[in-house]
Amino acid sequence: MKYIEQIKSYLLTFLVLLSIVLTLMIWNYKPEYAFIEEAQVDETMIGNTKQLQDVLKPYRILFRQDDQFYGTVSNDVIQDVYNKLSTWDAHEIDLINSNLSDAKMNEMLRWNNRLTLFFNDEVPLQVFSGILSFNEKELPDASFTRLILDWTDVSSNNQLQLLFLNTEKRILFRSTIELPNSIQFMEEIVDPIKEYQAYFEVERDSSLSLYVVQEAMESIQYTYFMDKTSPDIFKNILFGDPGIVQRNIESTQAEKYTDGTSLMTVDTQNHILNYVYPPAESIAPIPSARLLFDSFDFINDHGGFTADFRFSSMNVGKHVIEYQLFVQDYPIYSSTTTSRIITTWGENRIFRYRRPYYSIDPSNDIKTFRTMKQLASGEEVIEYLKNKEVQPFDEIDEIIIGYHLMQDTKQGLFLLEPSWFIISNNVWTRISPEQLGGANDGLE
Repeated sequence: MKYIEQIKSYLLTFLVLLSIVLTLMIWNYKPEYAFIEEAQVDETMIGNTKQLQDVLKPYRILFRQDDQFYGTVSNDVIQDVYNKLSTWDAHEIDLINSNLSDAKMNEMLRWNNRLTLFFNDEVPLQVFSGILSFNEKELPDASFTRLILDWTDVSSNNQLQLLFLNTEKRILFRSTIELPNSIQFMEEIVDPIKEYQAYFEVERDSSLSLYVVQEAMESIQYTYFMDKTSPDIFKNILFGDPGIVQRNIESTQAEKYTDGTSLMTVDTQNHILNYVYPPAESIAPIPSARLLFDSFDFINDHGGFTADFRFSSMNVGKHVIEYQLFVQDYPIYSSTTTSRIITTWGENRIFRYRRPYYSIDPSNDIKTFRTMKQLASGEEVIEYLKNKEVQPFDEIDEIIIGYHLMQDTKQGLFLLEPSWFIISNNVWTRISPEQLGGANDGLE
């Protein structure tokens, strides 16, 4: 019997030791997991993504040198200025004036040694900080419509003055930049000024001045083949579950897509797409910077800036952002189709999305169809507007050159005719060559 007790004791000891060994083995066990690749989800894209500075561009640069205005709409020149801005740090942004008169704002552009970037609508400083770095951690909740660069003191202290002018709210902020290379700035930005077109100021009583090209100019009329993105691709982008979306052909010119909650209507004749998600409708306030960021990110996430679309309008109260199509450095306007992307932001997502689904590749025009057009001078346009009273002269916000887009649906062509336009309250009106006394045409 005594051996049985010893055997039990040995067996118990063995089991305890075995338990300890097994526990240690479990603790130290490192299984070799087979690597499982994540399934790649192909995001539907209709174009390439862009940087913020590609969309937040001015429509004109105006220079003042030797008591003369010079200007350009060249995208290359705008990009040169932006390339400089992106390498600078702005210091101590200060509020200078919050109640500027029209006369004072006009005077600011007449000072020599200045260039002014013209934007279509108010640009929040917090958004522009993505292009120009500020050394302040918190920027004021402010915006501007014109950015003035003053190089008067560059030769003496390498200091550039930046003036952020809001012509809508009559507010002026100022900041300074220490130029790392003032000679390079003068050579690349200032020296070429007199190569640009001469502009002249059109002064108006109790209103902002207008600035137009002084001489008559020749411009090319372009022709392009229609290039369209299938609405089915937008269906895959905009609907949460494209598989349940129903397509209805309403007529030869209209189609509808719906999943019971969202609706996308397509104007197949004029190539316009309109999407709406009613549950997202919201009137909750959205800060202007956040509104612009959300709108830009939404479009950019599916490569929606398929051409040179530029920020052109913002209605903060209605959550609406608009982007204008530019081709060959000039804006496009049409009386049949749309040349703008418009977003209305809702509750944490897009509420309404309206856009063209055609695209124009500037480098792919039909060169044999090019025609030279003689445009009237700025002075002739001003004289016409004052005499004909198309609308009250003081109510005109801008006078610009752009392209009038026309469609030849039978041949599948877009025609871009250079024309003068007046802009008032974000609405364009074309001044035809016939109104200005005709135009001389010729083949290039």
